[in-house]
Amino acid sequence: MLSAWTDPPPMDGPRDTGAAGGNPMIRTDAQGGRILSIHAPNAELVELTANFNGHRERTLAMRRGADGEWVIRLHPGLICDVYRFRINGRFVLDPDQPVALRGLDGIERTICPPTSEDLGSSGISKTA
Repeated sequence: MLSAWTDPPPMDGPRDTGAAGGNPMIRTDAQGGRILSIHAPNAELVELTANFNGHRERTLAMRRGADGEWVIRLHPGLICDVYRFRINGRFVLDPDQPVALRGLDGIERTICPPTSEDLGSSGISKTA
């Protein structure tokens, strides 16, 4: 069973990723793909670790972009349930998302906000 809270306790390592405002960390492109990004200018490696479509956790490498932005595009239809970033081997929650979960394994993960495609006409998440 998972429990949710709005202010998760400190993680293993610093939570300050240097994520500056300006660019939303999660957005949808014109083709319906989901783009996740995080600002980590001093990182050598950034990965996205997430559960997709209700399946087990997978880790995907992100690409370094301009000005220290790391980016990954998820194909349309690939629904992210919960996620966290791994920066140089240390896990970091998304500082722009207010809700996190702690699973039975004790690991904190950020809840992916639904896109308009994830919501039915009632506004309720299809993945819930």
